[in-house]
Amino acid sequence: MEVNTEATINRNIPVLLVSPGCFNPPHLQHLRNLELARDGLRRINYRVVGGIMTPTHDHYKKHKKTLIEYEHRATMVDLTCQSSSWVKGSRWEGGQPTWTRTAKVLDALQSQGRIEYNEPNLITKLVCGADLLESFAKPGLWLDSDIKTIVGEHGIVVIARPGYDPGSFIFNHDVLFKYQDNITLVYNPVNCDLSSTQCRTLVRRDMSVRYLCTDAVCDYIVRNNLYVETESKGE
Repeated sequence: MEVNTEATINRNIPVLLVSPGCFNPPHLQHLRNLELARDGLRRINYRVVGGIMTPTHDHYKKHKKTLIEYEHRATMVDLTCQSSSWVKGSRWEGGQPTWTRTAKVLDALQSQGRIEYNEPNLITKLVCGADLLESFAKPGLWLDSDIKTIVGEHGIVVIARPGYDPGSFIFNHDVLFKYQDNITLVYNPVNCDLSSTQCRTLVRRDMSVRYLCTDAVCDYIVRNNLYVETESKGE
């Protein structure tokens, strides 16, 4: 079951789902959100051709002090995607000279996707949780022009999270309300608040993250001795 703001008509538009993030580390809920997004779009007759997890650039560390090196995160994303037949990692963002805004990432991956999938009308859609959606209202965090590009030219698939009301937030946000037909709200019938922060904490406590992350990622974390150092409070 999903709630969406779009008319249920036969679109048959090819869509490439894009999930950006730190992936520090990537866990199974990241994949699960893409599955939920694909289910939601299929029910309103979009044709999902693929999914991408794109780790943020190392320069984002100025905002996230706990961010480990890009190469580790990108490798763990690749390992995570081994368990999926349709989701893969992208290294375009990490290969740029500096951190790239989400709108430009969507533009670039859309151009690549149209060639790779031989779909000249392909569009990329941002997959995010309701918490990220509400960050659009935080002063100085997002450019208004970027929000218009993301929602107006690409679209968003929002995964419901406990404690958030994305429908009300969209109604009260002028730009989101204007482009509400490009926003799909997807109900998550199995609530899971798993986060990368929780995974890192478990590792620091010498506890297993198996079945929270894929086996390949768990083994990689242990083999490379990741996340064992104490994190400063509030980072």
